[in-house]
Amino acid sequence: MNTIDLAVPAQPEYVGLIRSTAAHIAAHANLTIDAIDDLRLAVDEAFAVLIAHEPETGVVSIRFTIGAEQLDIELTGPAGSPPPDKSSFAWTVLSALVHEVSAKTSPAGLVTLLLTAKVVASA
Repeated sequence: MNTIDLAVPAQPEYVGLIRSTAAHIAAHANLTIDAIDDLRLAVDEAFAVLIAHEPETGVVSIRFTIGAEQLDIELTGPAGSPPPDKSSFAWTVLSALVHEVSAKTSPAGLVTLLLTAKVVASA
């Protein structure tokens, strides 16, 4: 199992960096081309959810964990990120793009979104 950590400013102009990084890591995790594209969109949406309150400062921390059968991506927002609304369109999009999505809030009030993409054998 390999783990890669990345922290970027909580500003919209850094979404491209996160999308590119996610795609590169997903390719190394042996995800299909379609799964890589979906994951890129999911990471984009998760980042947008975490910075929707437009923080003036702070970072979004991203941890990629490559396993034998799945890629987990944890995105932790800056202080003040509200918990995601699980009935929102954004949550529906996230749920459609990855195999599993969940959210948790730490005792310090930091919101983390966990995205899981599973390696599926191609036909």
